[in-house]
Amino acid sequence: MNVNQASVKTNFLCYCLFLTLFASAQNNLLDTSSWNIGNGSVPGYFKFGIDTKNIREIGDNPFGNSTLLWKALADGNSIQDGGWNTNYFVVDPSKSFRFTTWVKKTNSNDGNTLFGFHAFTTSETGSSRKLDGTLQNSPYFFWGDLPELNKWYLLVGYAYGHGHSDLNNQGGIYDTNGVKVVGLTDFKLSTSTHWIVHRNYLYNDSNPSDTQFFYGPTIHEINGQEPTIEELISPHTNSPNETLWTSSGSDINYIDGNVGIGTENPGVWKLAVNGNMRAKEIKVETGWADYVFSKEYNLPTLEEVKKHIEEKGHLINIPSARDVEQNGIRLGEMNKLLLEKIEELTLYTIQQEEKLEQIGLLKERIKHLEKIISKNFNKEK
Repeated sequence: MNVNQASVKTNFLCYCLFLTLFASAQNNLLDTSSWNIGNGSVPGYFKFGIDTKNIREIGDNPFGNSTLLWKALADGNSIQDGGWNTNYFVVDPSKSFRFTTWVKKTNSNDGNTLFGFHAFTTSETGSSRKLDGTLQNSPYFFWGDLPELNKWYLLVGYAYGHGHSDLNNQGGIYDTNGVKVVGLTDFKLSTSTHWIVHRNYLYNDSNPSDTQFFYGPTIHEINGQEPTIEELISPHTNSPNETLWTSSGSDINYIDGNVGIGTENPGVWKLAVNGNMRAKEIKVETGWADYVFSKEYNLPTLEEVKKHIEEKGHLINIPSARDVEQNGIRLGEMNKLLLEKIEELTLYTIQQEEKLEQIGLLKERIKHLEKIISKNFNKEK
């Protein structure tokens, strides 16, 4: 649905602002609102590999909803087969962070799925460590094959604050039922850590038929306000990173579902507004009523119209006042019906004009006959 009206757009932007504030309150550092249909890098996400290996397109997310996905494509010509490195985020190294991404691999297990992060000092040197304190300049929570092809998995990794002392890994790969099927490697930050980066790749895949999809990446500070793993996995919980629409210039394109303004129940309508709307022009694309002028059209007689009005209290094919009160009117359909009545009225007018012409001719003939009769009558006198 392409929403261009200013008033509708304002409501969308307000809703977008609400989602942004909601996500911010949960300390999500990543923002997928820059994702749009296309390829290559977008603000906040720098491509891994060439443009044609990094495609954003509409597809089904882990919850079965149609939305924007990031697709990595293998071509066998290089090891960088798609994915991203995000922007740098300034962090307090004493705090802990959770990284997540939904990932799905298709076709084959060639190549590897890489899920990790970077931690840099102010001089951009590596500053992440294993849980035992060993320096790890290029940390990956996961490097390998997903448990099964053609299935979505939530990858979860932790980068704990520098004071973290527990040596047990908590990260893992979760299926869509919330079952942790694989354990992952966790890390911690150094006292000198200044920036962190989220990264996710398809790496060194030589099978050109392989694809890997990414959805809903997040970085959350672990402070009690972050969504639980169950909330990220549950299809009944809105992810704060779910891309509801894309933008193109000044247009907002809503991908799926219906929109309600002033109502929580839009029903079957793509746009339901409980209130007044103001616009300079509305274009309605529907069928038109020129069928009235076809030779096959069965034009009701005026006697039939009169009878219908007397029995029903309204014109043929026009809804009654009661129907309108209960069900409203469809603007495009009503305009078509009104045109139908105008075109029928035009035909009635033409018919009446033809009858008047016939009456006029009859009057002329009567006058002519009267003159002849009068002339003959005078002769007889």
